[in-house]
Amino acid sequence: MTKKKEQKKKERERRVAKKKLADAEKRAQQQAATDTEKKLPRAKKIMTGGALPKTTYVPSNRKSPFTHRRSGG
Repeated sequence: MTKKKEQKKKERERRVAKKKLADAEKRAQQQAATDTEKKLPRAKKIMTGGALPKTTYVPSNRKSPFTHRRSGG
């Protein structure tokens, strides 16, 4: 091979190696970002949006007439 071809081959190998390193670094950053998301408790993820409205509890002191009749008392 001529020197020029060897030099081109080496330059191409360097470029490919640089690209592989950059891709690996990007993947590592994305993995780190997804890991931090996964560490949150499941309940915290679900409840952050306030998806369920808070209902007011109204206790009922009245007995149902149907159960009163059925119980015999």
